[in-house]
Amino acid sequence: MVSASPSVPSSAPPASPFVPVVPAGGAGTRLWPLSRRSHPKFLLDLTGSGRSLLQQTLDRLAPLGDRAPLVVTGRAHEAEVREQAGAGVRVLAEPSPRNSMPAIALAAAVAAADDEDAVIGSFAADHLIADEAAFARAVASARAAAERGYLVTIGIEPTHPATGFGYIEEGATPSSLAGTGAVGVERFVEKPDRDRAEEFVRSGRFRWNAGMFVVRARVLLEALDAQIPPLAAGARRIAAALGTAEEAEVRERVWPTLTAIAIDHALAEPLSVAGRVAMVPAAFGWDDVGDFAALARQLRERREGADGVHAEGSDVVVVGGAETIAIDAQATVYGSPTRPVALVGVEGISVVDTPDVLLVLADERAQDLSRLGSLLDAEGLDALR
Repeated sequence: MVSASPSVPSSAPPASPFVPVVPAGGAGTRLWPLSRRSHPKFLLDLTGSGRSLLQQTLDRLAPLGDRAPLVVTGRAHEAEVREQAGAGVRVLAEPSPRNSMPAIALAAAVAAADDEDAVIGSFAADHLIADEAAFARAVASARAAAERGYLVTIGIEPTHPATGFGYIEEGATPSSLAGTGAVGVERFVEKPDRDRAEEFVRSGRFRWNAGMFVVRARVLLEALDAQIPPLAAGARRIAAALGTAEEAEVRERVWPTLTAIAIDHALAEPLSVAGRVAMVPAAFGWDDVGDFAALARQLRERREGADGVHAEGSDVVVVGGAETIAIDAQATVYGSPTRPVALVGVEGISVVDTPDVLLVLADERAQDLSRLGSLLDAEGLDALR
């Protein structure tokens, strides 16, 4: 099994500037009612750290970048993203959601226009990473492999047979990757069922696909020229218009024509067949915080001290300052200190107390929460979403 924590390449530092790219999108429906359409999860401080997930991501990337980060977000969230990101971060606003490839292509076109040798690294705005030093080493390895012309992904060593993530299978490693810490990629696999996930983990050849990609900007655009030419041309057209009198008109006209597709399907999968994708195997405590069960797990790993007044036999984690009183209860509570939350004889639940909604959720059913949206619509409560 390949080492999960590659060393920083020993060769000379890369000459190309590194530009962090942060796609900030998604509704976080499985974290409702904390995450809303108007205030999605990447804008929230879900762990009680005092920093939103977006801010934590930018903090993590700040020491790694040679140029200002590029954040690509929806128009509805542009103002708050700018406020949270602060000075020194460039924010690009999407007129409408088009999946990850148009967002990353636009950022690549902007980075390439500034410096044709720039290497970009795309990292989602709403993920948690525990070991930032290991993350930095993995990015350094990915950057070294990207310098050699590869589309590089960071594959997370699986800790359990998860069915909610895609997987990457390690392949033969070409000599051109020697000294980078990266390995070859055999294939990308969609989210598997439980049996296949268990088989993947047992084999030791598979890593979770966390959607982290590092690549030279012009290499990405040239690959996109071959795969989806109108998307590449459109991204360049919008990037060229930024800062001009035609910026708004070009963006509004061109953006809706861009193919709505994920980078995995647009580039990673076809390029892996051609042997042009590399992977850096890594382990740094990654979590996409996809639902309340995942968030509860993260909070328990990060907790310091006890929360609330609890009788023996209780295990309650509190975020948001809510006063809790518990007897024989195992729960996670999210709420403000406006009223106490009392728990008796409950196990494995999340309680979310907001000014307009109270949610009580069995953590084992956390993935089902996204289905609640259609019920809200049917009851005329879509404003709560």
